[in-house]
Amino acid sequence: MALWQRLVYWYHDLYRIAQTTMHDTWVKRLRLLAFLAASSIATQVVLHSVLGYVGLENLLPSSVLTILVASAVWLVAYPSMWLRMLTVLAEMEAKKEFEAVVHELERLHHRPPAKPEETTTSS
Repeated sequence: MALWQRLVYWYHDLYRIAQTTMHDTWVKRLRLLAFLAASSIATQVVLHSVLGYVGLENLLPSSVLTILVASAVWLVAYPSMWLRMLTVLAEMEAKKEFEAVVHELERLHHRPPAKPEETTTSS
């Protein structure tokens, strides 16, 4: 299999996981947390460099600390989001498998409905 085909399959698998878990509450929360942390890092880097051009880089003395904290949050939230997505996907697949097994067992052990016994009258 060519490298580009593996990348395409990998991307489609990630897309499937993302689509499957799009409405999961924890995935939404972790995705928002990861986005806020990443945007905080980007904002701090841009602000620090822009203020450095005008000589006000000391205006944000804690920017390094903010970047470190935001990076730590991102490093926890982003993998947690993907782990949650994989967990939800595994739960959904397990539920489908369970339902298929139950359906097959019911099909194999299906008994015809019992006929009501006719009443015999003895005279």
